[in-house]
Amino acid sequence: MKTHIADRILSQKRRECIVPAAYPLGFEMNKAISEFATDTDTQIQVLEEAAQRFGGAFLLPVWDRMIEAEAFGSPLNMDANTPLGAAAATVLSQRDVDALIIPRPGHKRTTVTLAVPRLLKERLPEPKPFVLGIMNGPLAVARQLIGEDAWDEILNEQPPVLDALLDKIMRFLPDYAHAFSFNEADGVILSEPLDESLTAEQRERFSLRHIQRLVGEVQNPRFAFILHNSLADLEQISQLTTSGAAGYWFGSRADLAAAAHRLPEQALLIGNLSINQMTESSPQAVHQETLNLLNAMRDFPNFILAPEDDLPPHTPLANLQALMDALNEYNSGV
Repeated sequence: MKTHIADRILSQKRRECIVPAAYPLGFEMNKAISEFATDTDTQIQVLEEAAQRFGGAFLLPVWDRMIEAEAFGSPLNMDANTPLGAAAATVLSQRDVDALIIPRPGHKRTTVTLAVPRLLKERLPEPKPFVLGIMNGPLAVARQLIGEDAWDEILNEQPPVLDALLDKIMRFLPDYAHAFSFNEADGVILSEPLDESLTAEQRERFSLRHIQRLVGEVQNPRFAFILHNSLADLEQISQLTTSGAAGYWFGSRADLAAAAHRLPEQALLIGNLSINQMTESSPQAVHQETLNLLNAMRDFPNFILAPEDDLPPHTPLANLQALMDALNEYNSGV
């Protein structure tokens, strides 16, 4: 499906970028992660600073990998300087699945994530960027609820438990996505990292069929799903594109030029500067690598520049500025 975001990207020669800058900027502004992950006003302050400093056609909120699992009852491990994580496993058996109460949008911290797009649309000056929400995919939510210690056992030895858990998660995610649309988000990043230990059959059974349903129920020309999988390689990409999403955001494992030939017509392709490059290299190296990627993707009008994944708090802001400077330099020549 072609969306209003694709209409914009495909109709212009200049390149756009998505920069997930909330954690690095919040760190510079002395905002504890536990603060701006739980307080709407604090998160809005950070994102308004991101819009002012970096501009661009897209604005992303805080990338919160625990928001849905917490809504289902997962206890949080909160720290001032690192993204939130699960403090303990919530689901280890079918009995645990049966005991889960299906949340509604607006439960716990989803009040923050749902308010942010609407408030940004109200407060940001024209021309307003595309404001995207961030959701975790069904298998990502299931993994947070199960925890790493029991994950392999549930996945490989108790798949009916995982199926039942995913069915419950999918009784929440479509409503949550609709709530983002109601709150004026232009779409959502759906983060579903599928690691190489999963077989193609497991990816289909435990992830893709649910994503296909989610996209089919909620996506429309004014609300886009962008499927994010930083772990995908070329072998996975043809399977992932059956999701029906309007865009695909891949990591540095994937050759984006090769991936572009496997995408449906008019699907957006996003990526894929490595996190190591963004966090450990000099601004000069980031600038050059950004130009290299832009030039490699010159023939693909559906390409949007981005790091491969969320940027951690310690990412040097000089490297984000180097990315933007390289983008502006590239655009000045097209």
